[in-house]
Amino acid sequence: MNTNQSTNKKSFILSAGIVLAALVLGIMMICTVKTFKSYDDTVRVRGLCEREVPANRVVMRINYSFQDNDFTALKNNIDEVNKTIVSILKKSGFTDDEIKYGMADYTDRYGNYYSDDEIRYRYYASQHINVFTSKVDSVEDIKSLLETELLKQNVIVNIYNSYEYNGLNEIKPSMIAESLENAREAADEFAKNSHSKIGKMRTATQGYFEVENLDENTPQIKKIRVVSTVEYYLK
Repeated sequence: MNTNQSTNKKSFILSAGIVLAALVLGIMMICTVKTFKSYDDTVRVRGLCEREVPANRVVMRINYSFQDNDFTALKNNIDEVNKTIVSILKKSGFTDDEIKYGMADYTDRYGNYYSDDEIRYRYYASQHINVFTSKVDSVEDIKSLLETELLKQNVIVNIYNSYEYNGLNEIKPSMIAESLENAREAADEFAKNSHSKIGKMRTATQGYFEVENLDENTPQIKKIRVVSTVEYYLK
């Protein structure tokens, strides 16, 4: 074999190698592009979970007030009404640990008066007693009893019940799981309609837990709500 033939053969092999390498590189690039493109195909869905639960704690706020020109008589009235309220509460099954009340708020109207109108009563006092209890079913009955008994003493009380639910930590895991399952179902439905399949989860965000009254007439029933946002790959 002469030198020219040897050189031509080497050139042919080199050229073939370059062409083959370029072909392999092209195929790899196509596969890579398709792979990265598949990463761009995602669907973001939300999963809702709602539950209705009974309140397991209530704060009963008892408020009343007096006015008089005799400060000693005013103070004695406050003390007597406090004793009456606490006595009724204890007879109804509430304990000292559940009953909380502080000092009455006294006001001398002569000391802070800037009107020409005549003051009928110089002294004014307001008092509040709070009951923190898990006896949710008892507070409505005791409310009516207190209002009736104090009215016999010519005392008008304002009573407000604030219902709470403090078992959120116990139901959080199951609610989160349910919201994620609902999100997965929504993603499966989307994939079905788009002729694709759901892949791995890309991102997930858990929303805040919201606790609200079921409605204005049933504050003793709470509606708990959470929404999870999940993004899935499509394939």
